[in-house]
Amino acid sequence: MTAKSRFNTTEAGNTPRKLSLKDPFTGVTLKDDDGATIDFYVYGAQSDIARNAHKARERRYGKNTVLGDDEAAEVGAEYMAAITQGWTDNLAWIYDGEVDCKYSRKRAIELYKNEDWITRQVMEFSLNTANYDPQRFLSSGAGSESSPGSKRSPKSTTKADGNS
Repeated sequence: MTAKSRFNTTEAGNTPRKLSLKDPFTGVTLKDDDGATIDFYVYGAQSDIARNAHKARERRYGKNTVLGDDEAAEVGAEYMAAITQGWTDNLAWIYDGEVDCKYSRKRAIELYKNEDWITRQVMEFSLNTANYDPQRFLSSGAGSESSPGSKRSPKSTTKADGNS
């Protein structure tokens, strides 16, 4: 058995972390009418989940296939849905409550195809390995800030591997 280093970004990325959405124009953290943040729970881009999503794309389309715009948007949204464990139900606040925002893989794909500002924030968060630093969460006493056991857990119906 091989020991894993303390800098293993794959293992660290396998724990989803909380991203609180920010206003795309001001950069201020969004809060609903009750003052709660609108949170997404995201796996790291180095995680096994992300790697499996890339492999699934390669199996489906091949490594060197050039996709059309619509196919590329679909594939990108599918990847984003795979690395998203869930989100808080108050996401409906950004739509004035007029859209059902209970988490599902299908809704995640639609969201990522239609809300580029959310896609950009989630992707940037996932790519930043500092967001998955296990020492940061151990030393702060904050726990993992991942959905299991967090105060505001995501509403997710997908399996941990993002494939359902």
